[in-house]
Amino acid sequence: MKTKKYFVCNECGFESDKWFAKCPSCNSISSAVEFTADIDFKKNKKTSKTTSEITYLDEEVSIPVRIKTSIKEFNDSINGGFVKGGIYLISGEPGIGKSTLISQISKDIDGFVLYATGEESKTQVIQRYKRLNIENKNIGLIFENDIDSIINTISKSTKKPSVVFIDSIQTMKSDEFDSIAGSILQVRECSKKITNFAKNNDITIVLIGHVNKEGAVAGPKILEHIVDCVIQFDLEKTSGLRMVRITKNRYGPTDEIILLEMTSKGLIPIENMNEFFLNDYSNESGNTLTIIKEGNKLIPIEIQALVSKPVYGTPRRITSGVPLDRVLMISAVLSKKLKMPIESKDIFVSTSGGFKINDSAIDLAIANSLVSSLLETPPLGPTIAIGEIGLDGKIRSVSSIEKRIEISKRLGMENILIPEKNSKKVKSCTPIKNINELVKLFKGV
Repeated sequence: MKTKKYFVCNECGFESDKWFAKCPSCNSISSAVEFTADIDFKKNKKTSKTTSEITYLDEEVSIPVRIKTSIKEFNDSINGGFVKGGIYLISGEPGIGKSTLISQISKDIDGFVLYATGEESKTQVIQRYKRLNIENKNIGLIFENDIDSIINTISKSTKKPSVVFIDSIQTMKSDEFDSIAGSILQVRECSKKITNFAKNNDITIVLIGHVNKEGAVAGPKILEHIVDCVIQFDLEKTSGLRMVRITKNRYGPTDEIILLEMTSKGLIPIENMNEFFLNDYSNESGNTLTIIKEGNKLIPIEIQALVSKPVYGTPRRITSGVPLDRVLMISAVLSKKLKMPIESKDIFVSTSGGFKINDSAIDLAIANSLVSSLLETPPLGPTIAIGEIGLDGKIRSVSSIEKRIEISKRLGMENILIPEKNSKKVKSCTPIKNINELVKLFKGV
């Protein structure tokens, strides 16, 4: 048995047997942390001759047991609730409401629930539960950041927990490894320990994880590979809404989303998104509706545009919720193809509530709002525009057009603008081939 030294980057987890001043992987400076490992160099060590069991596809397997939470929308997003024995990771920025979320979803879980925190004091946690009016006697609290101590406490407990919440994995450590809590090594090894314990004892584990400045889960990438489901908790900074995204799920579909609003009573799911985003809509110049695809959900959103004379010398381009690059591209196409004097104007584009959109199907709605504001002419009645604009000015087809139109008609909209290529599948809509045809709709008023 010999001892070998190796070095791990404390930022990205890169490992090397030699010290490095600059990480070859992430280019971090002075991030190398030294570790030691015992290596067995027995020359005549016999290899294992055990065999593995072969499983065939026609064998019957048991259906996973689901553990439902108190938030129906959350259960639906993870395909019916937590799977018994599954490992879940909820990641998000500090202060976004992760602790509030797990407090609420633990309210009505059947069986004993254990909440282990290494971040907050006893007073802080109990006050949060009281603020949320949660008085479930089947919820136990552990205030500890030693993962081995938490595992031993669960093992010796007279009540076997059905779900264990770890808040957060970045605060946990094991004395077996000589590094601080939150380091790459501690996050990796603590995750492995609690995962192995959960799988062997059929206990559901929910890990809370922080994110770095880029928005990715802090710590080693192996953390996301270990868990069965990754739940990303985002903050829409302009609207104040919380969005729950399912980015990985071994027990169901991904790209599911939930919209939540933070109130004094905790997080409340937005059940009727149509009313929430279209509550203040009016058919005035510069206003156009569209249907965006966010994950697996289709959401109606209002696009507002204001084209005005520059107050200062250089025209400004300001957006809220809409990617600035798309607005610049669309305004350039309108200027080039239609000879519109839009490049010399101030351009302001916003979504209802400042909701952030990345769906390219909003291009036609942005163009319609810009033209409407520039001509100071409202659309022909409440208008929904769906389509992507190419650099040649043509309107390109988009996905899920039938479902988008179905939602549009459900809202009572009759003036629906769609790409000409999509019009073959649906009727009673206005097909638009290029932006020239879009402008003709305004000139015909």
